[in-house]
Amino acid sequence: MNKITLVGAGSVVFAKNLICDILQYPSLSDSTICLMDIDPERLATIENLARRVVAQLGVKARIESTLDLRTACQGAKFVITTVQVGGYKPSTVADFEIPAKYGLKQTIADTLGVGGVFRALRSIPALAKVARTVQEVGAPNPLLLNYTNPMPMNMWGVDRLTGIASVGLCHSVQGTSQQIASYCGLDPKDISYLVAGINHMAFFLKFEYRGKDAYPLLFKALEEPNVFACDRVRFEMMRRLGYFVTESSEHQSEYNPYFIHHGQEIIEKFGIPINEYIRRCEVQIAKWGDMEKDLLDEAKPVEIHRSVEYGSSIIESIVSGQARVVYGNVPNAGLIDNLPHGCSVEVPCLVDKQGIQPTHIGDLPPQLASIIRTNVNVQELTVEAAVTGRRDYIYQAVMADPNTAATLTLDQIWSMCDELIETHQRDGFLGEFQPVARNTGKPLEAVARVFLGIEPESIPFLGGATEAAFRLVAKNETARDFQGEVRLEAKGASLKISEPILLNIAAGETASVPFSVEREASFEGEVVLSIISESMQTVERDLVIPQRKQVCIGLGREKGIDIDAQWSGNPVAKGRAWIEEAELRLEVEIDDTDAKVVEGAWWEGSALEIGLKDAFSDTRSPLLVITPDAANPSMLLNGQPLKKGTVAIRRAVGNYTVAAGIPFEVVGIRPGTPFLFELVFHVNALGTAHGKIRTAWQGSANAGSDASHFLLVVPE
Repeated sequence: MNKITLVGAGSVVFAKNLICDILQYPSLSDSTICLMDIDPERLATIENLARRVVAQLGVKARIESTLDLRTACQGAKFVITTVQVGGYKPSTVADFEIPAKYGLKQTIADTLGVGGVFRALRSIPALAKVARTVQEVGAPNPLLLNYTNPMPMNMWGVDRLTGIASVGLCHSVQGTSQQIASYCGLDPKDISYLVAGINHMAFFLKFEYRGKDAYPLLFKALEEPNVFACDRVRFEMMRRLGYFVTESSEHQSEYNPYFIHHGQEIIEKFGIPINEYIRRCEVQIAKWGDMEKDLLDEAKPVEIHRSVEYGSSIIESIVSGQARVVYGNVPNAGLIDNLPHGCSVEVPCLVDKQGIQPTHIGDLPPQLASIIRTNVNVQELTVEAAVTGRRDYIYQAVMADPNTAATLTLDQIWSMCDELIETHQRDGFLGEFQPVARNTGKPLEAVARVFLGIEPESIPFLGGATEAAFRLVAKNETARDFQGEVRLEAKGASLKISEPILLNIAAGETASVPFSVEREASFEGEVVLSIISESMQTVERDLVIPQRKQVCIGLGREKGIDIDAQWSGNPVAKGRAWIEEAELRLEVEIDDTDAKVVEGAWWEGSALEIGLKDAFSDTRSPLLVITPDAANPSMLLNGQPLKKGTVAIRRAVGNYTVAAGIPFEVVGIRPGTPFLFELVFHVNALGTAHGKIRTAWQGSANAGSDASHFLLVVPE
């Protein structure tokens, strides 16, 4: 029985449609469906509906509901996210009203532009928390299916922060295919197409009717006034670019600098609905009371149909093995050659028991890649802001937005972003970002803060220790002295913490105050150390202490650790690692029926990446790489041949064996200190969708003591 969790199930109508889709598949009809939301009333509504759907369909599914994320993710194989951090009010309203003060017009503001940037900054941390939770407590090899916008930024950010197997889903491809078929008077059942790009700006590279090019019919429809009026912006962009785009005209009008900025005449000519999302939300809110009453009316049967959403069919294909092609948003790992590596791209994907297998597209037509990159520029800087906490990336992301850049000056952009940052932080839906002085005309004090953070002196509770040492680091970036009291609290475990700390920090100075934490009992799950300050001048950043499971490694092969890497049930690698004097020894057999050695680009062939570093060092782990070249075996350290150590390759039919000895000194590990150890297997036979499998440990080189290794869950 599979557990399928819906996070954000309070999106009642959408969640109800997904549940109906899932339970109509025989292979999923006995699933456990767990509903999770932070709104207890909405959660009760969807739970009631879900139970009625189960009864009406006569299936054996089990319905659960919870307000707790960890409980929802426990044992889940599939997690579907449909969250809106900050909701319509206050966050979405602020995303429209504050830019409007500066003269910036928007239509939907959920994917790009200043509205999309701030929605992403609110959403990425929340989605990453979901991903990390399911990685920790979910079923093996879980899959995250995300419906939350802005899709490209969210998927890119979650991939950067967690690496979880994930796919972003939207209905714009299948919806647009039906629209353009109707524009041409064609039966949608007889059309076929190939689409690629990024979500909301993917293009129909092929549009065919009964196997023949149907684009001439679409260009003919462009010249018909009644048809053109249905989709003016998209038809106009097709006229200029030669290809039809997947998302609506109101969306497209704010992804480009050619429409909204140029005055009321252009807005009316192209029928651009300014503030359209606000109007839609207000209508939905006004109708919700009657809609909820109708949904809960047990005298009426629940309306059950199959939607066009891909989520249920993806889950069914993975469970049953029924192969399907869907359009998914996945990392650009060589899928579209003329878009940046790592960005989120929307491409056709084969789905079966092996999971999501994206299609290699190659180069997009250059004009399409060029205009898409104007959107990717905004996405990249927004993701950098979310991942690094750098405030300047927020300004620069909005600077790069085509519509904003065509409308506002740099001073206006900076001031608008400052106001949005402060508003969303005040409302509690945006984390803190390192302030930077910019040409806004505002004094430094207006944006500067006293930053309070916690840094561990070492790995907390290493080897089962009951006490851990930390430092409270306070950085005063204001132009005045600061004095204030700080309290410390723990969430997730019973911890005894030092008394409140009184801080006295001169302007521009940094203070570091040691303190200790004693655990009163063992704990499971992550623990959060929080800083509590009553001063509005401070910004507090919590410290998350992840749960770690202990494994051991020691001198001699018999005291080593087993390596057993799999992907969706497929064996990837088996072997052992152990310590021999001052070396890490490694022997591992890697299954790869398509083992390739690619000179100068090992990442495109078969390879073994090895990461080793001192657990207490702030330096990045040096990268060691071994390729299966039996004739000339070698190990590269940061791209250069490693002069010390040993390596041997033994090739066989369908696999190869790597035997290596790596001196600790070459990677800067001191004898007796804990170290991080990671292996990444590049396996050509699994294809680009699954060809990079990661496993990792964290532990100690001190084999002669009771020091332990800790299993470190590392995303793919």
